[in-house]
Amino acid sequence: MNTSASREIGAACIVAGTAIGAGMLGLPMVIGEMGFATGALLLLLVWGLAVYSALLLLEVNLRIGAGENFNNMARKVLGRGGQIVATGSMVFLHYALLVAYLTGAGELATRVVSSVGLDIAAQNGTLYFAVLGGLVVVLGTGMIVRVNQLLFFVMVGAMVAALASLVPGVQTANLAGASVSGGISWSLILAALPVLFTSFGFHASIPSIVRYLDAPAARLRKVAVFGSVLPFICYLLWVMASLGRTSAGELSSMGGSVEMLVNTLAGGSAWLGTVLSTFAALALLTSFLGVSLALFDLLAEVFGLGNSRLHRFFTMLLVFAPPLGAALVCPGRFIQALAHAGAALAILAIFLPCAMAWKLRRDGKPQTYQVFGGTPALVLASLIGLLIVTASYI
Repeated sequence: MNTSASREIGAACIVAGTAIGAGMLGLPMVIGEMGFATGALLLLLVWGLAVYSALLLLEVNLRIGAGENFNNMARKVLGRGGQIVATGSMVFLHYALLVAYLTGAGELATRVVSSVGLDIAAQNGTLYFAVLGGLVVVLGTGMIVRVNQLLFFVMVGAMVAALASLVPGVQTANLAGASVSGGISWSLILAALPVLFTSFGFHASIPSIVRYLDAPAARLRKVAVFGSVLPFICYLLWVMASLGRTSAGELSSMGGSVEMLVNTLAGGSAWLGTVLSTFAALALLTSFLGVSLALFDLLAEVFGLGNSRLHRFFTMLLVFAPPLGAALVCPGRFIQALAHAGAALAILAIFLPCAMAWKLRRDGKPQTYQVFGGTPALVLASLIGLLIVTASYI
């Protein structure tokens, strides 16, 4: 394998690894009632939207300076106001994701310790998880990268083991969902949209991939598309296995609880319960570390904090105190937090790329790469983005 091909595969893995994470734990709970066929179609459409918006980011990035981050792209194209929107949305997105991860981790910690005869409140599990994550983040980027790489591969192995254990027990009758007899429930689709879009949130990696590959647009486009295919396939298999193992009624009664999802899918099997708990914990932890690092660097830049021990400690407090407080005050809000994250991601990954691409195309200068669809596609994507934001708060 030549070097360029190897680098492309590595870049595609970055896209896949950025997307695959704790978001997939919410997919069975928001898709369950609508049935597998409707859920799979919706998943496909959201994947298409995510790919289109990622390619828009690629277009903008190549136009104004390969490898520029979100803030610089927004500032150069949309001015100071655009930069403020980008920064604010990025901060809100990361805080919402951290609330979701801390909430889910607290529930899993309760399940794990109860299996050995101990009993702790979910809030205590959340607190322990936050302290552990904070210690890793304070140790620096190099430590996070090494830990996260190891955990990601273990998570993939646990996911494969979980799917291999779940698939044989799939019952096709469960895949129909609860809404099939009454037609498509648009309220269920609206409720699912923000969580599904959050699960394809790999857009922040696009500037880094452009900088890493330093390649023509055709190769970069291929990496973005094929890198997002792996999460789509994993999600499809995971949703099929999860829905096929339990009824729509059980999924809808979980209230967004990760602990209940694991217990229901395990079906009383200690082995399967351990595998699912391991997978869920690693999905939460890998996502948690990646989001924490991104927010740590962003807040350090915004507040002008350096790399001294005192500054890193203060930045850590800025990163973890707000979401930890929210997770402790409002436990059990895993799905709601993911939905809020979906609204912020829609602003970052749909509205801003559409606005920047539209403005850059209007100047009439020749471009080396332009995404298909023209203005109608920009308008359609923006309307769907508005739908996602609206669905997050109804």
